[in-house]
Amino acid sequence: MKIRWQVLKGQKEAGFLLLDLVLLFLISLNLLWLLADAILLNSGIGVLIGRHFPTFLNHYRNNWHNDLLVYDSYFTLFLIVELLLRWGVAIWRRTYYRWFFYPFVRWYDVLGCIPLPPFRALRLLRLVSIVYRLQKLGVIDLSESSPFVVLRKYYRIVIEELSDRIVVNVLDGVQREIRDGGPLTHRLADDVLKPHRDVIVPWLAELLAETSEHAYDQHRERLPVYLESAVRRAMAQSPEFRKLKRRLLFAGPSVEEELQKIVSGLLVQLTDQVLTDLGKPGNVAVTDVANALFSTATEPNAELDRALRHILLDALELVKNQVQVQHWKADGPPDTATAAKVPD
Repeated sequence: MKIRWQVLKGQKEAGFLLLDLVLLFLISLNLLWLLADAILLNSGIGVLIGRHFPTFLNHYRNNWHNDLLVYDSYFTLFLIVELLLRWGVAIWRRTYYRWFFYPFVRWYDVLGCIPLPPFRALRLLRLVSIVYRLQKLGVIDLSESSPFVVLRKYYRIVIEELSDRIVVNVLDGVQREIRDGGPLTHRLADDVLKPHRDVIVPWLAELLAETSEHAYDQHRERLPVYLESAVRRAMAQSPEFRKLKRRLLFAGPSVEEELQKIVSGLLVQLTDQVLTDLGKPGNVAVTDVANALFSTATEPNAELDRALRHILLDALELVKNQVQVQHWKADGPPDTATAAKVPD
């Protein structure tokens, strides 16, 4: 565990933070000793140790066990003094509305001072609160310790596996409803698309305008050639124009050429104007087209519903496949050797 001593220099509560570090060490030592004592004298493991190593167990019972009770009494006295000190400071600073609020707020500190087995367990809460406070203030950093790195890795694995199973089960249920012809596709149009018509229609109109402008820019040079060719074919197939050519026998070719130029020029000019107007933002005609497209897409239609159902099923299947990817395998298994190299 890394202790950032420089953080203590800028803290107003540096004295209490140092006291927390001392308590962190003493409470950890006290709880570990109590745990070892309970295992040796009040568990099946202790019975096995006594059977195979009776000398060791008798030595511990006759010497260390009695010392534990003595040192635990000293430590309990230290906890009481520390509690009274913090209580007095809280009264002096008026931390709480009433002077007697402190023992109720820090009830686990008060009960942890009672030297009885059930209350000694509350010292673990005190230990957790101290670690949390020191971690939050940046005095200690457990994230860089090797046990924390390994535990965090396995925690991520468990959470990912559980969340993946839950998400896949939910998506399976949605797919079953869609296959059974549930109201999901109709609700998608009624509850999702139609309420956002004022947003979708302008976006669709802008998309149509940009598409029209982009397509026209690409084919602007080809358009006159195409229109001239189209006019020539139309005039050649027109019965009225053939009658006019027979009436104007001598001037027919020149009339035909002039008419082709005039008509093709007018068409090019009109088409250029129309497409340029369509490419401008806010064009009323494009907005009407977008409105019509939106209305058609949101109206009940068997073919459209079937296609939308297949699209939704395929999209949900892709999501399921992505969810089932075990990212923790890609990151690699927890490396305890690497974790142990994390600087303390």
